[in-house]
Amino acid sequence: MRESKRNREAIELAKLKILQAAKKPACYLGIVMVVLTIVYIVDEITSSMNSAMQPYILFDLFNITSRDVNSELYKHAINVIAPLSMLSTFLLIITPFYKALADRFGRRIFLMINTMGMGIGMLVVMTSTTVVQYIIGVFVMSFFTPNDMQVLYIMEVAPKEKRATYSFIAKGIALMSASLIGVFSKLFLREELVQSWKNVYFIPVVLALVIGFACIFFVKETPVFLDQRIAYLSLTEEERKAKKEEEKRNNTSENGGVINALKFIFSNKQLRWILIAGFIFFATTVYTSYYATVLEGAMSTASVATAIMIFPFFNGFMTIISGIISDRLGRKKVCILLGSITLIALLVFIVACREAWGPVAAGIAYGISIGGLWSMSDTIILTMPAESTPSGMRASVMGTISVLIGSGMFVGQALFILLQNIISMDMVFLLISVPFMVISLLIIMGKVKETKDVDLENITADTYK
Repeated sequence: MRESKRNREAIELAKLKILQAAKKPACYLGIVMVVLTIVYIVDEITSSMNSAMQPYILFDLFNITSRDVNSELYKHAINVIAPLSMLSTFLLIITPFYKALADRFGRRIFLMINTMGMGIGMLVVMTSTTVVQYIIGVFVMSFFTPNDMQVLYIMEVAPKEKRATYSFIAKGIALMSASLIGVFSKLFLREELVQSWKNVYFIPVVLALVIGFACIFFVKETPVFLDQRIAYLSLTEEERKAKKEEEKRNNTSENGGVINALKFIFSNKQLRWILIAGFIFFATTVYTSYYATVLEGAMSTASVATAIMIFPFFNGFMTIISGIISDRLGRKKVCILLGSITLIALLVFIVACREAWGPVAAGIAYGISIGGLWSMSDTIILTMPAESTPSGMRASVMGTISVLIGSGMFVGQALFILLQNIISMDMVFLLISVPFMVISLLIIMGKVKETKDVDLENITADTYK
């Protein structure tokens, strides 16, 4: 058995060394950034699609002929769908185990699986005729969208002084491309045809499946993973045993795996405070799931489609600016700035809907708000954990901490389900978002250390002690 393992590892080591020695074309970084940006577009469309189509999906699946989002039937539909959608969060328990495999088998294969998985999830939703099938599709989409393998890719191929810039530019372009949901809505959504919402999903489904398959041909393994894996496979059994014993004594394992990631997160002061701040912050994200209902209650279906076309551009603009500012000011300062912008723009969005300022004003305000929100989210959940974790367990820690932080959504969702039956939905947004955002920012300011410009290849368990 041991001999067989050594033989397998020798073959793997030889293959990895060939990949490491292979010369990449001078334009490879440009090619891979184009592919990863398209993957990001798929990710953002997948993340936004169900929220944008929510009123029309509920009108169809619950046979709400009045098409009134303020009706008792619609509130009943929300009371049914919201708890069921919350259950999809439990699937995130599997996510760290899934993402940790990227520390063992590489990033490339999981980039393909992730992208095609999002397409399959949208396909299930698109063909839904029952609430059960719709929820299954939501589960599939909810499992694949949080993994963000393209972000890990970008961080491991980009120059260290431009990591956030590259990542946020790619995401900004992707967010702007999410305006295609509004374009598809204009083209395919018909008020007189209740099932026409399904046509809006067709092109995104095809794009996800095609680009996922294309990753096999255009994307190579990241150099950071190759270096880390080759270094591990080059160790003798005695060296591995000695290293493992030392890590066990110090509780500082730098190898992947969910258990090691959990130990590292809770024993490392830096990651522990990032987790606490992120958990509290994530309760504020609840309003992104129900914005279309607020829009539908304030304007016509055509106007809602216009707002949905407009907001991704401002979302994307905010995201690109955030990346540039983050590399200049640092991660902590940009969180404070983004959190403040998020709350101010959310308030403007609510006023724009209440005072009938129209789809342009509402779309701009909502785009700026979620641009700040999700850029701050990426900084807390992706960028800072990645810049605080050794290479050998980076994917494992990012997958594990994203689940732990993401579970903060339960708090926001539970409060939303309770309060939306008592007060107006837009006021619920503010009541949840303001206090949780403020507490999260105070923790980041006081407890989390800056991670800007850290060398990813030289991070150790002791870097932030």
